[in-house]
Amino acid sequence: MSDAPQYRKPIGTARKFIKRIELDGAPYDICEPSAGDKTLVLKMSKEAGEIDADRNPVNEDAGVYFLARIAVACLNHPGGRRRVFDMNSREDLEAVKLEPWLVDLAKDFTSGFGGKTVEEEKGNSEATPS
Repeated sequence: MSDAPQYRKPIGTARKFIKRIELDGAPYDICEPSAGDKTLVLKMSKEAGEIDADRNPVNEDAGVYFLARIAVACLNHPGGRRRVFDMNSREDLEAVKLEPWLVDLAKDFTSGFGGKTVEEEKGNSEATPS
C-alpha cells in the first residue's frame, strides 16, 4: 500500500445554495447551476426558438418554457448534489411548465440561475475615506 496521499476529484460537488423551499410538503433546494448547465439551458432555449439573440423570450409561451428550463436546472434535492429533474427530458420540461409553483417561484429560480449581480456582490462596500 502506498503512503502517497490519495486525492478525490472534485466532481459532483454540491451546487451553491440559494434557498430552501417546500413543494407539496417536501423540502427542495434552489441552487445555482454550474456554468456548463447555464450555457446548456441557453443553448437549448435558442435551439427551441424560445429566446432571441439578446436572451429575451420571443413570446409568452416561450417565456414559460425558458423559465421551466431554468427551474429544471436549479431545483435540487436537499444538499444540492442531485437535480430533481433531467435537463434533457422533454417530459420533465412539459411537466414543470404546467406546475403552479413555477410562476410562484419564478423570481427565486431566475435569481438562482443568474447568481448575484455585481451590485449585489458589492453590497454596501463603498470605500471608506481615510
